[in-house]
Amino acid sequence: MAVGRRFCGLIALGAFLTACQKPCDCPDQPPEKIIEVPAAPDTETDAFQRIPLGWDELPNWRVTDIAPAIEAFSRTCDVFSRQDPEKPLSQDAEYGGTVSDWLPACSVLPKYLDVDQPHRFFEDYFTPFEVVTDDETNRLTGYFEPELAVSERQTDRFSAPIPTRPDDLVEVRLGEFDDGLSGKTIWGQVEGGKLMLYPERRNIATEPEKALAWADPADVFFLQIQGSGRLRFPDGRVVRAGFDSHNHRPFESLANHLIRTGEIERSQASMQGIRNWMARVGEDRAQAAMNINPRFVFFRARDVASPELGPEGAAGIPLTPMGSVAVDLGIHPPGMPFFLETTIPDAGEDWRGTDQSLLLIAQDTGGAIKGIRRGDIFFGSGDEAGKAAGRMNYPGRFFVFLPQDLEVEPAE
Repeated sequence: MAVGRRFCGLIALGAFLTACQKPCDCPDQPPEKIIEVPAAPDTETDAFQRIPLGWDELPNWRVTDIAPAIEAFSRTCDVFSRQDPEKPLSQDAEYGGTVSDWLPACSVLPKYLDVDQPHRFFEDYFTPFEVVTDDETNRLTGYFEPELAVSERQTDRFSAPIPTRPDDLVEVRLGEFDDGLSGKTIWGQVEGGKLMLYPERRNIATEPEKALAWADPADVFFLQIQGSGRLRFPDGRVVRAGFDSHNHRPFESLANHLIRTGEIERSQASMQGIRNWMARVGEDRAQAAMNINPRFVFFRARDVASPELGPEGAAGIPLTPMGSVAVDLGIHPPGMPFFLETTIPDAGEDWRGTDQSLLLIAQDTGGAIKGIRRGDIFFGSGDEAGKAAGRMNYPGRFFVFLPQDLEVEPAE
């Protein structure tokens, strides 16, 4: 994985077992989803071309609502303004240039917003490029921030602790030892003066006195897959469970395990289908199945300062609903504007969705997000966002916007 404060991968409700490609004869009912997107093979950053276009060649550019992306890009500019101008946007994805290449556009953005000309802002300071590649991976999925009912103390209903980082889990920021590993973090346990792997999920005993809150065991498990969530206490208080660390073990799909062992059918491999199975078989069998996934995530409490915003992404910026996207940050730099032509599902009964164009800013990544044309759209927080995110699985056309003064050599 490349850059990413939340190295765990926030990405959870990603893939159809059988994706419906556009155009297609879609079934009358939406296929159910598995919980984890299988990662694409590692891809070289120079394995795609960036073909310059005119703004009139972008599909539906002038009528696309870019307000969420403008909000997200403004926050990225705030980060750029505090960085060394000569710093590359990415050590891995060099085509993004340096911070100084982006600062002129950032400095004038408020003036365009004052006169309500957001499209003109990009037209005056950027050039659009279509991303062209022979890599067959082409998938846009969705993710969201769940909201859980929780309790301050253990009860029959809320029997599982939401774990905070244990004292013996050691964080190592590799960039402090090697500049080439900047932004990469590992976690482990010191034994005999050596850094060793932390135990797997099945061997981790959480400390009840350090629980962030108590919740339904299935809710805690799926919270660990999502990597962040909002906790609603009985008194109405809402606290964010933000990603803090994990045991650095690989992720294994519970859905795939249940299908392989014949516990559920493929058509039942949605989050709700798995929850139904857990309720049917009881706590012991459900816990044994959850232990198939050795990855274990720890959380810390964060304030929900802006209810309309999501948690911080890998770029350290709060995610904007329908304005932020997770991409492979080993290929694309953080802060990159992505213009996408795809299908966006509705949260209601019309699961088919509609063909749309949208502008998103790269502000996150995840373990399942691998490939040149691979993105995970942040849909927001709560049940409605979850419904739409859970149905998002379509290919798309990918475009990136680069500053006009940035010298771009299209990669071969």
